[in-house]
This record gives sequence, structure tokens and C-alpha cells, in this order.
Amino acid sequence: MQTIIEILKNLSLHHTAVWLALTYIAVMLAMAVDFVAGLRKAKQAGIATTSRGFKMTVEKATKYFLPMLCLSCIDIITSVILPAPFFTILMGGFNIFCEWKSVLESTHDKQELRDKAHTFNVIVKNKDDIAAIVMQAMELMERKKLLENNQPYTNTTNPIQDYEQEDS
Repeated sequence: MQTIIEILKNLSLHHTAVWLALTYIAVMLAMAVDFVAGLRKAKQAGIATTSRGFKMTVEKATKYFLPMLCLSCIDIITSVILPAPFFTILMGGFNIFCEWKSVLESTHDKQELRDKAHTFNVIVKNKDDIAAIVMQAMELMERKKLLENNQPYTNTTNPIQDYEQEDS
């Protein structure tokens, strides 16, 4: 038993534990900074903060810490060979970089993306109406072109004419 304890003391497990703790703390701090910055930006833009937004922070933490936990296990196993938990530190650095980018994003850009998504959703929901409007516009352009060339317009499938005839 004494030899196992001596072997563990000689391993750099305590250094690995310190590095792992520092990495996790750094990621948590970066997430906290992003959270506060997000709240501040939302307040400035007049966007209401909701529990759904707060839950997204928890989901983000899960996405960050589960892979880091797996990499920490690998780092503990490789601590016999490697002097520091490089895999976890690398993943933590990537997570901190993502949080930094999130803090630098402006609220204006995010609102613009939300507006574009909303416009796209409206277009998709009303695609049948838009197709009818495009068809009507094409018919009107064709009619105008024929009238300019003094040619009679003979299309009987014009939706505008059909609609006018139904009302009569």
C-alpha cells in the first residue's frame, strides 16, 4: 500500500488537479461575463429577459462542461505521461474564446438576425400569397408589354379578370 501512495505522490496528479480546477473556474468566469454582458445589452435594447433565455445559459454550460469532463478523465489517465491536462485546457480555451466572441457581438447585429429570421418566417408562411402576387405582376407586365406594341391581350386565365368576372 505504501508503494502505491509513493507512486501517486510522484505522479503529477496534484498539478493536474490544480490545472483542471483553474480551467473550469476560467470557463465559469467567462460564462458569467457573457451572461452579465447579455443582460446589459438586452436592457439597453429594450429586450425583455425571460426564463427561456436563462435556461439557454444552463444548456450552454452543459455543452461546455460535459466534453470538458470527458477530456478531464483522459487527462487524468495521461497524467502519467503529460505534465498538464492539455486536452481540458485546450477545450477550456476554445470555450473561453466562444464566450469572448459572444461578448463582442453587438446587440444590433443580433436584432438584425432576429428581424431577418422573422421576415423569412413570414415569407414561408405566406408563400402561396406571394406566388399569386408574382403571377399577377407577371400578367400585368405582359399586358403592358402587349399594349405598348398595340397587340391585343388574349390570355383568359388571368386571375384578375377571373376575379372581376366572378364579382359581376
